[in-house]
Amino acid sequence: MALRATVYRTSDQPWAWCRASLRSGVPRDSRRRCLMHRAKTIVATLAIAAVLSLGLSGLTATPAAAAAIRSVAPTGSDTGDCIASPCHTIQYAVNQAAAGDTVMVATGTYAESVTVAKQLSLVGSGATIDATGHDNGVLITGPASAGTVLRSFTIENASLEGVLAFQTTLLTIADNSILNNNTLWDPINVPLPCQTSDDCGEGLHLWSVTNSVLSGNLVEGNVGGILLTDDNFGPGGPIIPPPGPTSGNRIENNQVLNNVKDCGITLASHYLSFTGSAPAASGGVYGNTISHNTSNGNGAAGIGIFAGPPGAAAYGNVVVGNTAMNNGLPGVAIHSHSPFQYVNDNVIANNTLTGNGADPDAATGASAGITVFSALIPIPHTIISANRISDEHFGIFTVNAVMLSGLPSNKFESVAIPTSIN
Repeated sequence: MALRATVYRTSDQPWAWCRASLRSGVPRDSRRRCLMHRAKTIVATLAIAAVLSLGLSGLTATPAAAAAIRSVAPTGSDTGDCIASPCHTIQYAVNQAAAGDTVMVATGTYAESVTVAKQLSLVGSGATIDATGHDNGVLITGPASAGTVLRSFTIENASLEGVLAFQTTLLTIADNSILNNNTLWDPINVPLPCQTSDDCGEGLHLWSVTNSVLSGNLVEGNVGGILLTDDNFGPGGPIIPPPGPTSGNRIENNQVLNNVKDCGITLASHYLSFTGSAPAASGGVYGNTISHNTSNGNGAAGIGIFAGPPGAAAYGNVVVGNTAMNNGLPGVAIHSHSPFQYVNDNVIANNTLTGNGADPDAATGASAGITVFSALIPIPHTIISANRISDEHFGIFTVNAVMLSGLPSNKFESVAIPTSIN
């Protein structure tokens, strides 16, 4: 008689390149065949069966704990585990939760700041986080927070960002209202962790975040709207190792309105290096898609792709199908300012741009739908195609941009100078 036993081993494998600290057990089958001679007596057969039974008894898998749903309500109490009855504060429920849990927050106003450092789903059901006196309304931080969902909150009155996500991946931030944040904005005494007087705070900030989705949010009345950066240097000096790039994100179907000082949507590389542009694994703002957003009435550009300090890299981003109207700077602007930068292969396509402002950096002297400008290093290639530009002095205005693809496909109405190549 031939008997076969299956033995299971477990080996730990890390997540992908994002440097996450989580590990997941992955089962691997290892089979062992034992060929046994025919037993000559009943006693020998029973002994073999007993040994085999003992050998297999430890192989039963232990079921994984089911994800829990924890609740928060204004009438709750910060006791227990928030499962049988609601807790009072969101942060208490987050602290009780295990990775993979959902925190359901009832309608009401919660005066607090929430820090998430593990994978959770936070669902607001119309709840408001009033972050008065706090740096952030919600901070999602670290590799362990990968996969977190933040949905259906109003987040307001933070001193800096309404929502800040730092050094994480695979986030979903959707259907939130992010209002009136960055209340301590000061162009002279720049608050931490920013290194420039603008591009700091904003309503919603992705800092060294990859492969995430921002969708269906209303971002209004902040100093600036949505910001993507890769800062590796702050007032305290260099950040070692660098936090990483901001890449592969989708910013789609958001309403970004009337943010009073800065751009509606900003992709700004702040990576500082005097030896060359940011290596892709260490920094850069690249490969992001900005699609089908409305960015109107903001203080600076409707949508901006910028490289600030030496070493910054902003490339391969796609700006497609957006509307940008009545902004203080052009509807879409690309800027390169310093040596050792890499700004290339960005795409501006099929956008509707109307009634925007001038670009002082590019010295347009009058309003423009799109500007592409470099102060030093020529920008090798930019695609500008199938945009609809109206009520501007300049449709497309470029300075030091070497190769421009798609220009004949753009449409102009009430534009004095459709294209100005400088």
